[in-house]
Amino acid sequence: MAAMIKVVGSEGLHAASVRTIAKAAGCNEAVLYQHFSSKLAMQQAIYEEIVTEMATEKREIANTAREPEELIDRWVEATYRFYDLKPYAFAYVYMSYPPLQPTDPSFIGLNSKIFLDAIKALTPPPGHRIDTSAGNFAVFRASLLGPPREIHSGEISGNAMDYVEVTARCARAILIRTID
Repeated sequence: MAAMIKVVGSEGLHAASVRTIAKAAGCNEAVLYQHFSSKLAMQQAIYEEIVTEMATEKREIANTAREPEELIDRWVEATYRFYDLKPYAFAYVYMSYPPLQPTDPSFIGLNSKIFLDAIKALTPPPGHRIDTSAGNFAVFRASLLGPPREIHSGEISGNAMDYVEVTARCARAILIRTID
């Protein structure tokens, strides 16, 4: 599984042939098929494992944040900490091309659903509203994934944690709007 994560996270899904994965794992292809019925089954199992791992911390944040700003700040920090600790796993889920499509619908957008449910349950600051319209939320997700993508491609340097403050500030501006 680690070999597939590294291959997909560094070279993309198109490069993840069973032969390439087996070579990266230091085994033959038959060994992989002893554990997984197919390449797709392996991809799905890995995807679900990574999303579940991320969702564990995200649920804790969602359950304990008391203000929208706190939720956003902690969410960005947790997202970037995960990237810094496991860049290939993060890339496997969020940067694979073509993107992986889980067969279990409960994993599609799981972390986004956790965030949306949590922020909608919080009270915005006086004179403000929380804007989670589809387009606005897409902009939030793009801003959240921007620094890890840029770091991963070598466009910017440093760790994702270096960009927590600026990203959180932008995310708050995107999602918490002044009432017109």
